[in-house]
Amino acid sequence: MSTTPPAVVPQSVRNATLAVWAMLGLLVFRVILTFAFADDLLDAYIGDNEARKALPRELVEAAAPSYSGVAIGVLIIGAVLAFAALNLGKGARWARVVTVVFAALSLLGTVASLLAPTIAVLLIINILVGLLAVAVIVLVFSGEANRFFAAK
Repeated sequence: MSTTPPAVVPQSVRNATLAVWAMLGLLVFRVILTFAFADDLLDAYIGDNEARKALPRELVEAAAPSYSGVAIGVLIIGAVLAFAALNLGKGARWARVVTVVFAALSLLGTVASLLAPTIAVLLIINILVGLLAVAVIVLVFSGEANRFFAAK
């Protein structure tokens, strides 16, 4: 029987895990709001564009980005990220890689959301997700986190 003590999870890894869960909560909230405010998103897409205003709403809706499709894709990505978050505290290197990749993708999504027409509440959520993604990346590459993952 081994008497080696369990590895202590560094605070930076615990904080990164909490930040990932906060990101996931915001992503789920954003998906819900995307469906709830579908008409408002379409109005934001139309915006001040005179050509879009002149078209029937059905045609504009067909040409608009697939907000619901993106929202469903975010949920699928979120499920993978949740699985990685469950394994960060165990020191799983793959979980750190998956977390960093998905955090980087979230950052790209944040930048894209700044360029795309949207509504204010979704823009605020996207910015918060981007800030959390930066925090996750920084935290999982801190010195103590590097030592923790290297020891596993």
